[in-house]
Amino acid sequence: MKIRLALEPRTSDGEYCPTPVVRLRVRDRFGSCAEIKFRVDTQADATAIPISLADREAIAFARTRPGTARGITGRIQKFRDRIHVVIAGKEHNWPCDFTESAVDPESKRPLPDLPPVLGRAGLLDKYAVTADSGYLIITRIGKIRRWLRRRLHELWTLCGMIQPEDRAL
Repeated sequence: MKIRLALEPRTSDGEYCPTPVVRLRVRDRFGSCAEIKFRVDTQADATAIPISLADREAIAFARTRPGTARGITGRIQKFRDRIHVVIAGKEHNWPCDFTESAVDPESKRPLPDLPPVLGRAGLLDKYAVTADSGYLIITRIGKIRRWLRRRLHELWTLCGMIQPEDRAL
């Protein structure tokens, strides 16, 4: 299964930088699904959803595992739980950080919530994700293909074909 999505047009300080965005169905507390738009961020450890959006869409989560989420925007409070996400008819149970709203350190006023983020945990176990020529390409990877990829990566390592992370490209 391969899904191709056009990257969402976006500019930042006058520079064109299209964004990988997907609309996914997330199981709500009533057993039906809410459709939520996520930015795909393979730099994010886990999926993250603002608490205000989770409340609005009736996505249940426990407030029993508090923590701090750190990122480019600073630190915010979070609760770690799990979500049920449906991709192309297949349901997954992935970790998710439910995040409080960020507060401006100077004015102490709440900042606008960042959009939900689809992170690596869970996603990259089951799917290959590529951004290529204006498209986001998501490919489901079955058990046999995952096994073959692991063997191929082992071979590449033995042959010295993996770029060391401490060496510049």
